[in-house]
Amino acid sequence: MSPDPTSILVLRYSALGDAVLATAVLDPLRERFPGARIEWVTGPAYAPLLEGLPQLAAVHRLDRGLGNALALRERLRGRFDLAVDLQHKVRSALVARAAAPRLVTFRRRTIGEAALTLIGRNPPITRAHATALYAEALRPLGIERPGRLHVHLSEAARALAGEALGSARAPLVALAPGASRNTKRWAPERFAEVAEALHRDGHGVVLAGGPGDREALDAFRAACRVPVAADLTALPVEGLGAALARVRLLVACDSGPVHLASAVGTPVLALFGPTSATRWGPAPPGRALALGLTCSPCTNHGGDRCPEGHHRCMGDLGAAAVTAAAREMLAR
Repeated sequence: MSPDPTSILVLRYSALGDAVLATAVLDPLRERFPGARIEWVTGPAYAPLLEGLPQLAAVHRLDRGLGNALALRERLRGRFDLAVDLQHKVRSALVARAAAPRLVTFRRRTIGEAALTLIGRNPPITRAHATALYAEALRPLGIERPGRLHVHLSEAARALAGEALGSARAPLVALAPGASRNTKRWAPERFAEVAEALHRDGHGVVLAGGPGDREALDAFRAACRVPVAADLTALPVEGLGAALARVRLLVACDSGPVHLASAVGTPVLALFGPTSATRWGPAPPGRALALGLTCSPCTNHGGDRCPEGHHRCMGDLGAAAVTAAAREMLAR
């Protein structure tokens, strides 16, 4: 039996939602190895969310490009007893294998699921939540269950959030109409309908998103007929997290802000269609809303077009149903 590690390197550097969800391994690792020094490799944009966490002794930034991975590999070579590769990509493997003699790796598919990909099939993974799938990688270490999500909100992040929220005083509801793939997006015009209804209820509307959501954000702004109390779309992720911590509810598609809001304790109403709510749904008290069509989920991460050609999973989801679910959550 291998001795308990005294130094552990965890690697997960993309994307926002995955990086946040991967922090569910921190508490189990700390409980299992209370004396170990734990460090983390993540992308530069997400490092401020991890820097300052009491579970971590250091955070290393890995930018895009093979050259950056090679440089980090040399800097971390031989410094750890154990590497936990939760990315399972070429760059993470390069760093992890050099950093430690012992390695555990996240494999999102079973052997049977992996075999199906060889013949062009990539069925959605629905057996467990993403945090539980990360915990599966730790079973060789005697760890069975994930912990809670963690992000650090620095004073600088809170200041950014305060500037963005300004003098907004009404109870705030954030809406994030963007998503990484076309099929995961709900119509921005329907987000605008929800915003208008909740504004009539006395809530201030906050718009959330990032640089990749420009099309959806512009469409929302064009359709929305009530004032936006605050626009968070220019904030870095740490500022966005601090701002989401100050709203009563986030309504969003399956996207990174869902998990960021969950990590800071804000309830989320997440709208699901092509992807698995079992795998990607928000943490309690959040709620996943889906129509439950027989063809859904159809993909692990979303796609550019519906394989059935109709996209009913999102197209048939009405603004009235989303508004009713949001009101129910707000009434709690």
